[in-house]
Amino acid sequence: MQRRIQQYERVIGLVIVAVLVIVAMALLLWSPGSVGATVIQNERTSSYAGLKVDYVAPLLQEGEPAHPPSDQACRLCHADSTSVIQFPSGENLPVLVDLETLEMSAHGQGSDQPLSCTACHSPSDYQIPHSPVEAEDLREFQIARSANCERCHQEPHLTSHPGPESETPVVCTDCHGSHDVLTAEQLLTGEGTTACVDCHANVGVELADPVALSQIIRDGLFSQKVDNDYCLACHSQPGRTLSFENGDEISITVDRDAFHNSVHGADNSWQELACSDCHGRYTYPHPAVGATSAREYTLTSNQVCEKCHEQNSEKNLDSVHGAALAEGNIEAAVCTDCHGAHDTQPPDEPRERISHTCEKCHSTIFDRYAESVHGEALLADSNPDVATCIDCHGVHNIGDPTTDLARLNSPQLCAKCHADEALMAKYDISTDVFETYVADFHGKTVTLFDSDHPEAIPNEAVCFDCHGVHDIRAVDDPENGIKANLLETCQQCHPNATANFSDAWTSHYVPSLQHSPLVYLVDTFYALVIPLTLGGLGFLIATDIFRRIRIRIKR
Repeated sequence: MQRRIQQYERVIGLVIVAVLVIVAMALLLWSPGSVGATVIQNERTSSYAGLKVDYVAPLLQEGEPAHPPSDQACRLCHADSTSVIQFPSGENLPVLVDLETLEMSAHGQGSDQPLSCTACHSPSDYQIPHSPVEAEDLREFQIARSANCERCHQEPHLTSHPGPESETPVVCTDCHGSHDVLTAEQLLTGEGTTACVDCHANVGVELADPVALSQIIRDGLFSQKVDNDYCLACHSQPGRTLSFENGDEISITVDRDAFHNSVHGADNSWQELACSDCHGRYTYPHPAVGATSAREYTLTSNQVCEKCHEQNSEKNLDSVHGAALAEGNIEAAVCTDCHGAHDTQPPDEPRERISHTCEKCHSTIFDRYAESVHGEALLADSNPDVATCIDCHGVHNIGDPTTDLARLNSPQLCAKCHADEALMAKYDISTDVFETYVADFHGKTVTLFDSDHPEAIPNEAVCFDCHGVHDIRAVDDPENGIKANLLETCQQCHPNATANFSDAWTSHYVPSLQHSPLVYLVDTFYALVIPLTLGGLGFLIATDIFRRIRIRIKR
């Protein structure tokens, strides 16, 4: 009986020991209060084991988390470990670090500026024992750790953007790696190609031909002309922006369809342009933008247009826009303000696009023009014959309309349309409008100024003095037409004019039985009487001379 009791005690003792061992192991694998991922220890036995005891064991024996005295402790553990970080999502991340790869990386001892482990892994988080990893999954862990890169690389990377089908951002380590960090030069020589292609394929973003892309990167052809689809692979994604020092932000997203349908795109009748034709032989990653504001960037980029459109560019330099820009007005219009950048369309198709382009800066004038006889015909009826802004002001060589020379030339400007018999016949408008103006007192005086003193200030009425400039109304408009306000119009120059003064004007019509019949009859009377009178007198003089000569001969 005594022997049996001893056997029972021995078994119970073994069970207790086993339970204690299990509890001890559990305590090693789980620390109270830990949240998220778990580090599963499975150390391998190797030549590092003895060194680990020398460097790491004293830190563990202190009982409180302690900072490692150097990178040596980090290297001894992470260079020879089968441990993994297990996330609640079920994903695992090995903690093994290839020291040889680390040394050859952009941050390794072989680089110009080597980094220590704690330079990236903050000492407050990376103590021995390590703080628990709180990330729920591997991606959350990668995003959090990638934020460490911002300590040195504060300028946002071009690829740090939301993907088109995912709200997860592309972070530094996705392209450059973590312990095997690739330099920009290594990315350009092809080592980063696989990461680009794989990532874009996973999120369903259409890339240029991966084979061609790999060839471009491998051969270092980023500084040469590349296919437009390669550039659009990034720049066609929505939400892409470029920020400046002053807080300005512009969109760098290019509408693929709008570009292809533009005058520079693939679907036009001209030669298709490549992105590099305008933007130069850009390298990737792109160089930093030197402009400090969005407007400065626009003015700098606008110089690209001069390469192909040199004549128009030179005309613009002499225009009111070019003069304003030279005087320091950076808001003065440049090429892209009128024509657009990647969505450049024919500027006069449809024709009303011309006036809408000017509206972007001259909205108040456009509103008056839209209600004029010209604007209503153009904007409401799409009439291709009526005057638009450029018909009066010019296109690239826009002159100052407030000068005396512009005033002196204004009748000829109106004559381009109103003296054109074929054009006026379409709308039953007489070309006598211009001819009668030139024939009357006002027109003759202005014409004399133009021919004899082109630099003098004309002191007589020109077309827009009576009809208006941008707010020209139909002459028979009951409220704003010139007929309804003729006396007030005349009184602008003739303040003492009465109703008889304005009624005496025959308008721009040649006198006829329909228009000013009394004047017509008087003109007709004199047209008959004067020739007959002068003819009769001439006949009498001629016959008298004949008679006198005849008498003298007879004598």
